[in-house]
Amino acid sequence: MKSANLVKTVILSRHGIRSPKESDAVLRQWSTRAWPTWPGNQGDLTERGKELVKAQWAAMRPFLVENGLIPASGLHQARDYALIADEDQRTRMTAIAMFEGLFPACHIRPQYGSRYDLLFHPDSSMYRTMDRQKALAEVQALLDCLDSDPVIGNALTILQDITKCCRPSLCGALGGTTSCTLQGLPNRMSIDPRKPKLDIAGKWQVASTLAEIMLLEFAQWPEKEAGWGEVDETVLRQIIPLHNAVFNATHRAHSLAKAGGTHMLEYIRETLLSEKSPPLTILVGHDTNIAYVSGMLDIHWTDPELGCDPIIPGSFITFELWQKTESVREIRIGFHAPSLEFLRTSPASLTRPVSIPVDKAVYEPDTFRKMVENVTSP
Repeated sequence: MKSANLVKTVILSRHGIRSPKESDAVLRQWSTRAWPTWPGNQGDLTERGKELVKAQWAAMRPFLVENGLIPASGLHQARDYALIADEDQRTRMTAIAMFEGLFPACHIRPQYGSRYDLLFHPDSSMYRTMDRQKALAEVQALLDCLDSDPVIGNALTILQDITKCCRPSLCGALGGTTSCTLQGLPNRMSIDPRKPKLDIAGKWQVASTLAEIMLLEFAQWPEKEAGWGEVDETVLRQIIPLHNAVFNATHRAHSLAKAGGTHMLEYIRETLLSEKSPPLTILVGHDTNIAYVSGMLDIHWTDPELGCDPIIPGSFITFELWQKTESVREIRIGFHAPSLEFLRTSPASLTRPVSIPVDKAVYEPDTFRKMVENVTSP
């Protein structure tokens, strides 16, 4: 007999493997080596990414069936689920791939469009009214810690050796000399109140993005090593912690997380605790969305392969409402991610994503409600 029953779950997922968002012109500034040619448009979910997502969610199906969130056979009824995606190609196609994995050949389409902008994108009104100097100071304090971290220093050295960064035009554009390495790139950071985002350029932004591109290549082409044949699993384990640390600094900092995640976190709370919401809600967005929400809740996880707080493509955070007894319920939070082996394997043989413990995992519903109210209040 089960000790508890899963009443409903809200899943916030990052999209699957995509091509780099940077233009060829930008990438040429970061390395003089010839970059590989990606299929499709910049930032799009690739066919390989779609197949990995489908296989991942086909492997998730038994758990959802066992806990009564989807039927063992047949199509999910519309009243029993919500599938909402940001309107980018990579998020819409990831949402479709998820349900193709759960319900093959059923052709379920996600809800998307501008009406969901506040879920997936920072609130421009909060950016206009925030203390921008305070927000920049929060980010800078976190970035300053990285300069003395030997793990981060080693990652910078590895990325420099692989890419041979940087072209003189990039160094000069950032206010430095016409000759510099990745480690010597000047940093620049600002917040434009008209654009709801942090504008960051220089060493940390370039290095972080380069590390993630190596991961994307690693998953996209399993038949060869990434990074011009120089980035295998061992190297990835050394450079992705840099990406994690920079991403945390630029998205989990309090002011930015609140502006970026308030509406999403409130939506998760209301959906999870409402008696009228469907048993299964899946929200397909970006690593930024997961970072904002987990940052507001001060939740962290450690991946044994990739270090602290990685949010790699295909990973997702879950908020589950469990019925323990007739009168007692609890909320459990979890994080799930593909393993590196998962990303290199044939989709036909993939298993469920790895469940990674988070450091603040169980709450009474009323405690969770009050916590969300506290962190989202003006």
